[in-house]
This record gives sequence, structure tokens and C-alpha cells, in this order.
Amino acid sequence: MLRLKIDEIPEGSTTLDLECKPEEIDLKFEGVSFISNVKINLSLFKQITTVFVKAVTSVESEFECGRCLEQVFMTLEAVTQVQYSPLPKIAYEQIEAIGIRYYIDEYIDLSDEIRESLLLELPMIVLCSDDCEGLCPQCGQNLNRVKCDCLKPEVLNDDKVSVFAKLLEIKK
Repeated sequence: MLRLKIDEIPEGSTTLDLECKPEEIDLKFEGVSFISNVKINLSLFKQITTVFVKAVTSVESEFECGRCLEQVFMTLEAVTQVQYSPLPKIAYEQIEAIGIRYYIDEYIDLSDEIRESLLLELPMIVLCSDDCEGLCPQCGQNLNRVKCDCLKPEVLNDDKVSVFAKLLEIKK
């Protein structure tokens, strides 16, 4: 958990540099290894009971290339901005607004927001390079390292009759 005690946050602006293990904020995702501590730079602004938080986070990560399965190291970086206010006493005031979180006790917990912002930065597809050739579909060798001698599918020439042309003849 990444918690800050409300009473220990001074009125006005302040900054903090924090570091935590990925497990402490439950940072996990299938196919990704988080290999360093999560570094967090917090900019806080407290006004009476409301706390505005801007968190700039980064973590070193390890992925597999989507084509050749080689290891790819990448730094994930995310920015989170959220406002924390005390939980309203009257139920109808409990409006879920984007960017506003409520606290009940004397602590605010940043774990969920930090984790979510980093997970949103995960790329859909990771490639070791833009021109990655991937794996040979027949022998499985990494084509970036070795050129294999596997048979390539034949390319139809103009003098050969295509399968679709044969189907048209059968239909007639």
C-alpha cells in the first residue's frame, strides 16, 4: 500500500519522491515482468481537507517481442492527477466524479491510481524493432539472427492457373 497521512501533508504545495516494490501496489500483468522498484514523484497541494495529487511514476519492465519472442526492456512512465476529499456525510452528495476520490480515515491510498495509470501505459504489441522478421513458421528459427533454408510457399506465376480460375471453370 502507498498511503499518505493527511495530517502530515503541509498546507499548500509540497513534493515527495517515493519508491516502492511493484508487489506493494499489486502491480502485475500477464506477460510483463516489472524488474525495478516503482519510482514516484509526487506534487501535492493541500487546501484545508482537500488534497490535489500529481504523480509521475516510472518502472523498468520486461516484455517478449510479439514476433520473435526476444526479451524487450522498456521503461513505463505514467502521470496521474487526482483530487482527494473527505467522504461526504450525506449520501446524495456521494457523486462519482472523474478524478475525485474520497477518503474516510486519516490516510489517502495512492496504490490504485498509481497501478491503474501504469497499466494503462502498457503497449498493445511490443516489438524488439520495427523491422523484426519474427520466427520462421516452419522451423521456428529467429529470422533476425539466421536465414533458414525452409521451403517458401510457391508464388503463382502468370502462366500458372490460379485456384480461383479453376473454380470459375467448374462453375461454368
